[in-house]
Amino acid sequence: GVGGGAVIAPVVAARARTMPQRVISGTSLVAVVGTASASAWAFAREGLTDYKAAATLGAAATLSAPIGARMTARMDCAQLRRALAWFLAGAAPMVPLKAVAFRARERNREGEASEKFDATKSAPALMAIGATAGLASGLLGIGGGTLVTPLLALASPLPQAAVLGTSLLAMLPPSVVALVAHYRMGNVDPRMGAALAVGTALGGAFGSAFAVDAPRGALEAVFFFGMLFLSRRTFQSLRK
Repeated sequence: GVGGGAVIAPVVAARARTMPQRVISGTSLVAVVGTASASAWAFAREGLTDYKAAATLGAAATLSAPIGARMTARMDCAQLRRALAWFLAGAAPMVPLKAVAFRARERNREGEASEKFDATKSAPALMAIGATAGLASGLLGIGGGTLVTPLLALASPLPQAAVLGTSLLAMLPPSVVALVAHYRMGNVDPRMGAALAVGTALGGAFGSAFAVDAPRGALEAVFFFGMLFLSRRTFQSLRK
Protein backbone atom coordinates (compact mmCIF):
# COMPACT_ATOMS: atom_id res chain seq x y z
CA GLY A 1 0.00 0.00 0.00
CA VAL A 2 2.90 2.36 -0.50
CA GLY A 3 3.92 4.18 -3.67
CA GLY A 4 7.46 2.82 -3.82
CA GLY A 5 9.33 6.04 -3.12
CA ALA A 6 10.22 4.86 0.39
CA VAL A 7 12.31 2.16 -1.30
CA ILE A 8 13.48 3.99 -4.41
CA ALA A 9 14.71 7.22 -2.78
CA PRO A 10 17.16 5.62 -0.32
CA VAL A 11 18.39 3.01 -2.83
CA VAL A 12 19.16 5.68 -5.44
CA ALA A 13 20.72 7.88 -2.75
CA ALA A 14 23.07 5.05 -1.78
CA ARG A 15 23.99 4.14 -5.36
CA ALA A 16 24.18 7.61 -6.94
CA ARG A 17 25.92 9.61 -4.23
CA THR A 18 26.76 12.54 -6.52
CA MET A 19 23.12 13.09 -7.51
CA PRO A 20 21.51 15.92 -5.48
CA GLN A 21 18.94 14.60 -3.01
CA ARG A 22 16.28 17.01 -4.26
CA VAL A 23 16.63 15.47 -7.75
CA ILE A 24 16.26 12.01 -6.22
CA SER A 25 13.10 13.18 -4.42
CA GLY A 26 11.62 14.65 -7.58
CA THR A 27 12.52 11.74 -9.84
CA SER A 28 11.26 9.14 -7.36
CA LEU A 29 7.79 10.63 -7.70
CA VAL A 30 7.69 9.58 -11.37
CA ALA A 31 7.89 5.98 -10.20
CA VAL A 32 5.44 6.62 -7.37
CA VAL A 33 2.82 7.82 -9.85
CA GLY A 34 3.36 4.72 -11.99
CA THR A 35 3.08 2.36 -9.02
CA ALA A 36 0.07 4.08 -7.51
CA SER A 37 -1.78 4.16 -10.84
CA ALA A 38 -1.35 0.44 -11.55
CA SER A 39 -1.99 -0.67 -7.96
CA ALA A 40 -4.95 1.64 -7.33
CA TRP A 41 -6.62 0.37 -10.51
CA ALA A 42 -6.13 -3.24 -9.40
CA PHE A 43 -7.75 -2.60 -6.00
CA ALA A 44 -10.57 -0.46 -7.44
CA ARG A 45 -11.41 -3.18 -9.96
CA GLU A 46 -12.00 -5.55 -7.04
CA GLY A 47 -14.21 -3.01 -5.24
CA LEU A 48 -11.62 -2.49 -2.49
CA THR A 49 -11.65 1.32 -2.38
CA ASP A 50 -13.55 3.83 -0.23
CA TYR A 51 -13.88 6.74 -2.64
CA LYS A 52 -15.10 9.31 -0.09
CA ALA A 53 -12.20 8.60 2.22
CA ALA A 54 -9.76 8.67 -0.71
CA ALA A 55 -11.14 12.03 -1.86
CA THR A 56 -10.78 13.57 1.61
CA LEU A 57 -7.26 12.23 2.12
CA GLY A 58 -6.23 13.19 -1.39
CA ALA A 59 -7.58 16.73 -1.20
CA ALA A 60 -5.63 17.52 1.96
CA ALA A 61 -2.48 15.86 0.63
CA THR A 62 -2.74 17.73 -2.67
CA LEU A 63 -2.65 21.05 -0.79
CA SER A 64 0.39 20.14 1.32
CA ALA A 65 2.48 18.24 -1.26
CA PRO A 66 3.65 21.38 -3.17
CA ILE A 67 4.69 22.92 0.15
CA GLY A 68 6.95 19.94 0.82
CA ALA A 69 8.38 20.17 -2.70
CA ARG A 70 9.23 23.86 -2.27
CA MET A 71 10.89 23.11 1.09
CA THR A 72 13.56 21.09 -0.74
CA ALA A 73 14.93 24.34 -2.21
CA ARG A 74 15.60 25.63 1.32
CA MET A 75 17.47 22.54 2.53
CA ASP A 76 20.88 21.27 1.45
CA CYS A 77 21.33 17.72 0.20
CA ALA A 78 22.73 16.42 3.50
CA GLN A 79 19.72 17.73 5.41
CA LEU A 80 17.30 16.14 2.96
CA ARG A 81 19.11 12.81 3.04
CA ARG A 82 19.23 12.87 6.84
CA ALA A 83 15.50 13.64 6.96
CA LEU A 84 14.86 10.67 4.66
CA ALA A 85 16.96 8.37 6.85
CA TRP A 86 15.12 9.38 10.02
CA PHE A 87 11.77 9.04 8.24
CA LEU A 88 12.58 5.48 7.19
CA ALA A 89 13.62 4.58 10.74
CA GLY A 90 10.37 6.03 12.09
CA ALA A 91 8.28 4.37 9.38
CA ALA A 92 9.65 0.88 10.04
CA PRO A 93 7.18 0.02 12.84
CA MET A 94 4.19 1.65 11.11
CA VAL A 95 3.07 -1.31 8.99
CA PRO A 96 3.50 -3.83 11.83
CA LEU A 97 1.44 -1.39 13.94
CA LYS A 98 -1.25 -1.53 11.25
CA ALA A 99 -1.27 -5.33 11.49
CA VAL A 100 -1.68 -5.15 15.27
CA ALA A 101 -4.62 -2.77 14.82
CA PHE A 102 -6.34 -5.16 12.40
CA ARG A 103 -5.87 -8.15 14.69
CA ALA A 104 -7.19 -6.27 17.72
CA ARG A 105 -10.19 -5.18 15.66
CA GLU A 106 -10.88 -8.75 14.60
CA ARG A 107 -10.83 -9.97 18.21
CA ASN A 108 -13.11 -7.16 19.40
CA ARG A 109 -15.70 -7.76 16.70
CA GLU A 110 -16.04 -11.50 16.73
CA GLY A 111 -19.72 -12.27 16.47
CA GLU A 112 -20.64 -8.61 15.83
CA ALA A 113 -21.91 -7.00 12.65
CA SER A 114 -19.21 -5.15 10.73
CA GLU A 115 -19.14 -1.42 11.32
CA LYS A 116 -19.80 0.84 8.37
CA PHE A 117 -17.24 3.59 7.88
CA ASP A 118 -18.57 7.15 7.49
CA ALA A 119 -15.84 9.21 5.84
CA THR A 120 -17.80 12.43 6.39
CA LYS A 121 -17.78 12.06 10.18
CA SER A 122 -14.09 11.16 10.11
CA ALA A 123 -13.15 14.04 7.79
CA PRO A 124 -10.98 15.98 10.34
CA ALA A 125 -8.83 12.91 11.07
CA LEU A 126 -8.59 12.02 7.37
CA MET A 127 -7.56 15.57 6.45
CA ALA A 128 -4.86 15.59 9.13
CA ILE A 129 -3.50 12.26 7.86
CA GLY A 130 -3.60 13.44 4.25
CA ALA A 131 -1.89 16.76 4.98
CA THR A 132 0.96 15.04 6.83
CA ALA A 133 1.42 12.43 4.11
CA GLY A 134 1.33 15.05 1.35
CA LEU A 135 4.04 17.11 3.04
CA ALA A 136 6.27 14.04 3.37
CA SER A 137 5.57 13.09 -0.24
CA GLY A 138 6.65 16.43 -1.63
CA LEU A 139 9.67 16.76 0.65
CA LEU A 140 11.13 13.25 0.44
CA GLY A 141 9.83 11.94 -2.90
CA ILE A 142 7.76 9.16 -1.33
CA GLY A 143 4.17 8.29 -2.10
CA GLY A 144 2.89 8.94 1.41
CA GLY A 145 1.23 5.55 1.73
CA THR A 146 3.84 4.61 4.33
CA LEU A 147 2.00 6.99 6.66
CA VAL A 148 -1.54 6.74 5.30
CA THR A 149 -1.99 2.96 5.45
CA PRO A 150 -1.29 2.44 9.16
CA LEU A 151 -3.00 5.66 10.25
CA LEU A 152 -6.09 4.92 8.15
CA ALA A 153 -6.17 1.44 9.65
CA LEU A 154 -6.23 2.99 13.12
CA ALA A 155 -8.76 5.70 12.24
CA SER A 156 -11.29 3.56 10.34
CA PRO A 157 -12.96 0.13 10.46
CA LEU A 158 -12.06 -0.55 6.80
CA PRO A 159 -10.70 -4.05 6.08
CA GLN A 160 -7.02 -4.34 5.26
CA ALA A 161 -7.39 -4.64 1.50
CA ALA A 162 -9.69 -1.60 1.40
CA VAL A 163 -7.17 0.40 3.43
CA LEU A 164 -4.50 -0.41 0.85
CA GLY A 165 -6.73 0.44 -2.12
CA THR A 166 -7.97 3.67 -0.55
CA SER A 167 -4.46 4.77 0.41
CA LEU A 168 -3.07 4.19 -3.08
CA LEU A 169 -5.89 6.09 -4.78
CA ALA A 170 -5.74 8.94 -2.27
CA MET A 171 -2.02 9.56 -2.75
CA LEU A 172 -2.12 9.51 -6.56
CA PRO A 173 -3.24 13.17 -7.12
CA PRO A 174 -0.83 14.69 -4.55
CA SER A 175 2.03 12.66 -6.01
CA VAL A 176 1.25 14.12 -9.45
CA VAL A 177 1.07 17.65 -8.01
CA ALA A 178 4.37 17.21 -6.15
CA LEU A 179 5.98 15.79 -9.30
CA VAL A 180 4.88 18.83 -11.33
CA ALA A 181 6.27 21.16 -8.66
CA HIS A 182 9.63 19.34 -8.67
CA TYR A 183 9.72 19.32 -12.47
CA ARG A 184 9.26 23.08 -12.58
CA MET A 185 12.20 23.46 -10.17
CA GLY A 186 14.39 21.21 -12.35
CA ASN A 187 14.42 18.36 -9.83
CA VAL A 188 13.46 15.55 -12.25
CA ASP A 189 15.75 13.33 -14.33
CA PRO A 190 13.37 12.29 -17.17
CA ARG A 191 15.31 9.22 -18.37
CA MET A 192 15.78 7.72 -14.93
CA GLY A 193 12.18 8.55 -14.03
CA ALA A 194 10.83 6.82 -17.15
CA ALA A 195 12.82 3.66 -16.43
CA LEU A 196 11.67 3.62 -12.80
CA ALA A 197 8.03 4.23 -13.80
CA VAL A 198 7.96 1.24 -16.15
CA GLY A 199 9.53 -1.10 -13.64
CA THR A 200 7.40 -0.02 -10.70
CA ALA A 201 4.16 -0.10 -12.68
CA LEU A 202 4.80 -3.75 -13.50
CA GLY A 203 5.86 -4.52 -9.95
CA GLY A 204 2.86 -2.66 -8.53
CA ALA A 205 0.41 -4.76 -10.52
CA PHE A 206 2.09 -7.97 -9.31
CA GLY A 207 2.32 -6.74 -5.71
CA SER A 208 -1.37 -5.82 -5.58
CA ALA A 209 -2.36 -9.33 -6.66
CA PHE A 210 0.03 -10.90 -4.17
CA ALA A 211 -1.09 -8.72 -1.23
CA VAL A 212 -4.65 -10.06 -1.33
CA ASP A 213 -3.53 -13.60 -0.38
CA ALA A 214 -0.19 -12.89 1.33
CA PRO A 215 0.61 -14.99 4.43
CA ARG A 216 -0.23 -13.13 7.63
CA GLY A 217 2.80 -11.34 9.03
CA ALA A 218 5.04 -11.86 6.00
CA LEU A 219 4.63 -8.44 4.39
CA GLU A 220 4.82 -6.66 7.76
CA ALA A 221 8.12 -8.37 8.62
CA VAL A 222 9.64 -7.61 5.20
CA PHE A 223 8.58 -3.96 5.47
CA PHE A 224 9.91 -3.55 9.04
CA PHE A 225 13.38 -4.98 8.40
CA GLY A 226 13.56 -3.46 4.92
CA MET A 227 12.92 0.07 6.19
CA LEU A 228 15.50 -0.32 8.96
CA PHE A 229 18.05 -1.59 6.43
CA LEU A 230 17.39 1.29 4.02
CA SER A 231 17.57 3.81 6.86
CA ARG A 232 20.97 2.45 7.85
CA ARG A 233 22.22 2.57 4.25
CA THR A 234 21.04 6.16 3.89
CA PHE A 235 22.93 7.20 7.05
CA GLN A 236 26.00 5.41 5.69
CA SER A 237 25.77 7.31 2.41
CA LEU A 238 25.89 10.54 4.42
CA ARG A 239 29.14 9.53 6.09
CA LYS A 240 30.67 8.55 2.76
